[in-house]
Formats: sequence, structure tokens, C-alpha cells
Amino acid sequence: MTKNALIHYRVLWKPTGNQPGAKRGSSAGIGDQLRALVLLRDHPDPRRTDLRASMRDPFEQIWVRDFNLNASLKVIVLADASASMRYQGTVNRLAVTEDITSQLALSAYRSGDAFGFYAANSEMINKFTLPPRINRSAWLWVKQHLSTLEPSGNNADGLLKVSSLLPKQRCLVFVISDFRWAKDKTAKLFKALNHHDVVPIVLQDPSEIDQIPNRGIATLQDMETGRTQFVWMRPALKKHIAKARIEHIKTLQDTSRIYGYKPFLVKGKFKPESLTQYFMERSA
Repeated sequence: MTKNALIHYRVLWKPTGNQPGAKRGSSAGIGDQLRALVLLRDHPDPRRTDLRASMRDPFEQIWVRDFNLNASLKVIVLADASASMRYQGTVNRLAVTEDITSQLALSAYRSGDAFGFYAANSEMINKFTLPPRINRSAWLWVKQHLSTLEPSGNNADGLLKVSSLLPKQRCLVFVISDFRWAKDKTAKLFKALNHHDVVPIVLQDPSEIDQIPNRGIATLQDMETGRTQFVWMRPALKKHIAKARIEHIKTLQDTSRIYGYKPFLVKGKFKPESLTQYFMERSA
């Protein structure tokens, strides 16, 4: 864990609930955002007396300030555990997932927020499930458990089943995957999560294109089906593969835009400051 490598995430909505935290909530309580001026009889706390409003009242009533509670939110990570996530090129895709998740877990605790984690391939994997709660050791749990995760299966349909288990109130949900799915499956998952604030985190590896030879015999393998194919590489074929990759990202961006999401691309190693910058741009 890099020292002080925290992710400063921001949301444009107010979390509900009465659990104190660092975000401006929508419930009345102790906070720094003025909610309304109310009569002392309705909110008997003379420490919050508004002298100006009280002195200007022709009926000589005493008014007090009512504030919004600084509330916590729930940060939840949904991780793709299908076979394609065991790809290793310039970086280990599963190790990158572990790094992102542990950084989010530590950042959530430092912000007073709850953290939860779910992993799934064709089914939800119960062994790698952490219900959302405020947990100072969640980042350590992530490192201990994800280091033993062995991605398998040819799809991540279990994530759709996980969506029904999430809290009813709005949460900040990160979906970590390479998103090598059919467009309709991505749309179904995004629709199921549309009640939440979703950040799709797309994992890419530079070696998927950069290390492909321009000419010669190459072995291409489908990580999810395990099938291999020998091909004669040539510049035109390499260009076609690169174009397909660009089209895949564009399709994902278009699908995300329909539901109001913006994908965050991780090319190689994960940099926490890049995700912080993503939230700053999203909040602008």
C-alpha cells in the first residue's frame, strides 16, 4: 500500500441516513450547510439561535438555525472474476483489481464511509463477499482474499444477480472489469444499477496491442474459452485488432452515456491520483 495514496471521490448527490460522515447529507443534524431557519419551539436548541432573524421578527419569536447532517455513504466494488481477468501482460489484471479495491477500501474508511465488495463470474462468489459497513481493516481483507482469487468462467453474469443484493439507498458503485462482454449484457447490468452512482473502471493492458508482432506466426488465445488459434500476423491484421479495441471502448462509452455514467480507463498500472482527477473533472 502506497503511503497516503488515498482516492478523493466526490458525489453530486446527498446521501441519506443518519450515520455521521464527511459528505453533505439530506437529513437534519450537525453539519456545516444551513438547511433552514426554524422556530425554537420546533427545534429546541438555543445554541443555534439566529440573533438577526429573532430581532427582526415582529412577533418577537426566537429563531434557530437548522443544518444538514454531514452523512456517510456506502462505497461498493463489483469485481469481474471471469477467466479474462487472469490475463497477464505488462501488468497482472487481477493484481490491478486488488490495488484499486484496497485503495478504495482505505479511502472509504478515512472518509468515514462504509465499504463493501462483491466478486462474480457466472455466479456470485460468496467467499469473496464483504457486506458494506465501516471497517478499518477492509483494505487488509481485500489484499488477503483477492490474492487467492482464481478467475474462471466465460462470463460475469453473476454481477447482475449481485445488483439485487445492494442497499436500497443510493451508493457509489465501482464496476471493475475488462468489459469483454456483449453490448446487451453491459446494458442490462448498467440498467440494474441505474439507481446508484456507477463508475465503470475499464482495465486495459498495453501489451495487448504493443507486443503483437507486425509479421510472423502468433498464437492468439481467448482467455474465457481457453481456445487458441495460430495466425499469420501482418500489418493489416494488427491494424484490424487495434481498431476493434478502439471500437470496443467507444461502444462501452456510448452504452455508459445512456445511463449517465463515464468510464474510467486504467491502462497498465493504477494511479490513485488519476481516479481523484476523474472525480474532480466529473464534478466540474
